[in-house]
Amino acid sequence: MAGVLPGWPRWPMASSLCAGPLASRACWAGRILEVLGQSFVRTARAKGVPRLPVLLRHLPPGTVYFNTGHANLSARRLAALGRAGLRRAVLVHDVIPLDHPEYTRPGIPAVFARKMAAVADHADLVIHTTRDARQRTEAQLARLGRVPPGIVAPLGITLAPAAPVALPGFDPSRPWFIAIGTIEPRKNHAFLLDLWQTLASRLPPDRLPQLVIAGGRGWNNDAVFRRLDTRPPGVIEAQGLPDGALISLLQGARALLFPSFAEGFGLPPAEAAALGCPVIANPLPVLQEILGDYPVYLPVHDDYAWLETIMQAAVKPPEQAGHRWQPPDWGQHFNAVLNSI
Repeated sequence: MAGVLPGWPRWPMASSLCAGPLASRACWAGRILEVLGQSFVRTARAKGVPRLPVLLRHLPPGTVYFNTGHANLSARRLAALGRAGLRRAVLVHDVIPLDHPEYTRPGIPAVFARKMAAVADHADLVIHTTRDARQRTEAQLARLGRVPPGIVAPLGITLAPAAPVALPGFDPSRPWFIAIGTIEPRKNHAFLLDLWQTLASRLPPDRLPQLVIAGGRGWNNDAVFRRLDTRPPGVIEAQGLPDGALISLLQGARALLFPSFAEGFGLPPAEAAALGCPVIANPLPVLQEILGDYPVYLPVHDDYAWLETIMQAAVKPPEQAGHRWQPPDWGQHFNAVLNSI
């Protein structure tokens, strides 16, 4: 029986996200182990005993440890799991902190390198979400000394029901575009603000399309934060929106704008494409792998092409009822993983 080590990062092993016989068995096994594990954890805490030794003594043979969130990736912990006879499967979302340290907070690349070194030394299986992410991850693992066996299992796309919300300053009767993601340098919001500044200088206020920037403020981006604080014409900053509100905004948007410099998967454009929302994106290899020819790909050094495409999209209704991208589902993801362990 394959299961998860309870109480640690893992896939959402709920039956609603599983499909197929392998996935269904794993869901039940994971839930049983979770309940048992929670009981052992409570007992261990009451007695002042560390959780890991208690759990390792009570896990059934054949248990597999899944790490899906880059947490608890230490050489000591992974080695202890291996000595206890567990197979260790690690989902590595991306290695952007190593490939592009300029986009991360100070100190993060060194911490992340230690985690990837632990994966290189101890993982029995590495799960990648795209071929592009696998290539980049395995290049880093090779530098660290070992490339564990790996598979590619794209993430499933699950869309929440639409739930419109009122946004201050937002007029749903006028055309809008949307950008979704944490406001950090890698997402390239400065480029979008530059575009809207140019549009505001060319168009009268009643013809200026709206730009909804949906995402929390991140790090190393003070210049962009200052620009947002001035409330640029046509720009609406929306933090903390629930999933249903984002779906509603995507459904009515003229396009999702995605000028990101680097991605491991690219969930916002994938979700937009699954809804039939047009996507205008930087031509990253990972987006081309996942979405094919669905987006309009425009390099971010070509301001003119972005401006022309946005202005054309702003004056015609969105064509969301036609071409839609068929997303992968969680059943495919789980079956690919469980067939590999």
